[in-house]
Amino acid sequence: MSFPLRTGGRLGLAGFTLIEFLFAVSITAITGLGVAGMFPAALRSVVTGGQTTKATVLAQGMADMIRADTFSNVSSYNSLTTTTTCSGTDTICTNKTKWKNDMLAAEAQTTGQGLPAGYGTVAVVCVNADGTTNATSPCPTDLRRVTVTVTWDRQGSRSVSLVTYVARNE
Repeated sequence: MSFPLRTGGRLGLAGFTLIEFLFAVSITAITGLGVAGMFPAALRSVVTGGQTTKATVLAQGMADMIRADTFSNVSSYNSLTTTTTCSGTDTICTNKTKWKNDMLAAEAQTTGQGLPAGYGTVAVVCVNADGTTNATSPCPTDLRRVTVTVTWDRQGSRSVSLVTYVARNE
């Protein structure tokens, strides 16, 4: 009985060797782990982007409420903050309460509403004709700069500020 000599070939057999299979599986596993490792970072980015969008919408909403109010009330919004309570029935108190409730909607993390530990502030300053600000009261010009800031807690304090100008048109 004679045995053919093997010269390094596989004698026409199809398939993979065990070493080739293990190498392919290890490359696939390493690649899969790398891709899976990107998901938590991507989720954090999506959540942060969503909260930034919410904060911008909340700031825009308050700026719209201020612009919709009469010019004589605009200066009364100065130093407004949602961290204090308001018991009046005037427009300013109503707007503040609505803004605060929108910001602190229940279960912000689970429902997607509101902002975690969110609060808002408003600053109103008098603007002179040359563009400089004026701290005198009453303001001698018919232009106010309104800065609406929304701050929240997302892995550190984050905030969005919106600046708008309100002119007397009455």
